[in-house]
Formats: sequence, C-alpha cells, structure tokens
Amino acid sequence: MNFTTHVMFGMLIGALFFGKLEIILLVGIGAAIPDIDREYGFFSRDVFRKHQLHRAICHNFVFLGILYLINPFLGLGAFLHTLLDAVTTAKDRGVEWLYPFSRLVKKAVYDHQGKRITELDPKTRIFMYQNDPVELTRKSAEDLKDYTPRPWRRSYGPALSGGILDMGIFAGSAALLLLMVALSEFGVRNFIDLSSNAIGFNSSVPLFIGSLGIVQLLVLGEIKRHKEAKRASRDPPMLYKITYFLSLSLIASGIILGAYLNPSSIIVFAGNLPYIVAGILVVFVVAFIVLKIYSNKSASRMRNGGQPYSV
Repeated sequence: MNFTTHVMFGMLIGALFFGKLEIILLVGIGAAIPDIDREYGFFSRDVFRKHQLHRAICHNFVFLGILYLINPFLGLGAFLHTLLDAVTTAKDRGVEWLYPFSRLVKKAVYDHQGKRITELDPKTRIFMYQNDPVELTRKSAEDLKDYTPRPWRRSYGPALSGGILDMGIFAGSAALLLLMVALSEFGVRNFIDLSSNAIGFNSSVPLFIGSLGIVQLLVLGEIKRHKEAKRASRDPPMLYKITYFLSLSLIASGIILGAYLNPSSIIVFAGNLPYIVAGILVVFVVAFIVLKIYSNKSASRMRNGGQPYSV
C-alpha cells in the first residue's frame, strides 16, 4: 500500500476509537514506521535484495511487540500498516509476519506445484509445507525476483499498491476523517477533541522530533534509493549512512524525551516490566522446548527411513 494510505488509515482508526488528537497523531506516526525497512541504511542493494529484507525486518510480530512496549498507539499504527501490506500481491512482496523465526526454515515438504518432495535433506530439521510459488515471484518486485525454490514465508493477498483498493482506502479514510473533523468543529457531535489544549507541550515536542526523524529518513532514503538504482550495487555512501544514523537518532530522541516529559508512562511501563519479561521468557522457552522435541523426533524418523515432521 502507498505511504499516504497507511498514514490516513491509521489516523482514521485513531479517530474512530480514541478521538484524542494526540493519539490520532501517534497512530498515524506508527503507521509510517514499518517502511523504514526499505533499502535506506547500511545494506548494499544486492545484499538487501538477496535477503529480501523489505516487508520483513519491520513488518513482523516481534517488531510490532517492541514498538507496542515503547508506545501502544505507535504499535497499533504499525500493526495497521502491516495488516494492509499483508493483503498485497507477491508483486508488492506481501508480508513476512514471522520474521526472524521464519528464516530458520530452510526447506519445504511440498514444491511450488504442490507435489510432495521425495528426497529431503536429513540435516535440515525444520520444514515449511510448500515452496514459494515461482510464478508469483516472477511477477514480483526486483528484490524478490529469485527463482530459487525457497520456503513460502510470506503471506499475500489480492491488492496492488496504487490499485483500486489502495486508492479506495485512502480516499475513504480521508473523507471519513474530514467528516469527523467537520462534525466535531461545528458541534454536531464531538468525535475528535479539537480544543486548543488538546496537545500539550510535553506531547507536542516529542511528537515533532520523532516525526521529523521519520520524515527525514523516508525522504532522504527514497532519494538515495532512486539514485543508487542507476548505479552498480555498492555499499551506501558515507553521506547516506550519516543521514540514516541522524534520522534514527531523532526518532530515538523523540521517544526518550517523550518518556522524560511524561513520567507517568514510565511508571506504568515499569510496573508491567516484570510481567513483560516473564512473558517473553515463557514464549522463548516453550518455543525452544517444542522445537527441540520436534527436531529430535524428526531426526529419529529420518534415521528409520521415514519423513521428517514439518513445522
């Protein structure tokens, strides 16, 4: 989906469910964040495309969880962004929801035609059910045009970026948001709090700094990406590395300043931290135990001439 569609849809959801200007902006900003995993940073174009990093690094449940811990509304915006991208076709790359865990999977049980693979590598213990359909990847963006059979890690849908659904979501979200603003402004119904003190200094300054970092990263990143597309693949020039670092520093500064100026949010976070840590540990311990059990059973079955378990 287009960048404007993500932001507008995020702001609409923020307005519908919360109605506070500060939260609306936070959800909109969160909806812009996942696209920082484009080829803006320290990767050469070939490395970036070989590892299929776009719609993977910042379009997954792990990243969404981290962003949620920073601010729930940023996390909500990023989730809405990822959800919209998940319904796009292979041409627009879809979404790799389970990254980085999906990269542990090296082989598939079924090929891209749906036929069971008879010879499976005994050294590989984790299998997906099917390889990525080759015909889909042939129609994909350049950084996914890899015809080597690989596990089907991404989810795809029927929508195209810039297509009818994309434009419809943008236009519909913009129209509904403007209608809610108008009804609130004229006092018909107070959908959105538009009072002069709706956003205080403690919220507006961190929002501005963080937003500036995101805008700088995306704008300069797009300039860099299009210029580098005309050259042979190389490591990003130092100037782009510096601007990328500065952009990330602005985003981090906005988050840290927001926490400093709003200590109540830190108190809530600190109170929940032991439960968060315990939950993370439980997830990883259970995942490790299950993986170990299935790996051992799979290896045992293959030694006895059977097929491995597919996960």
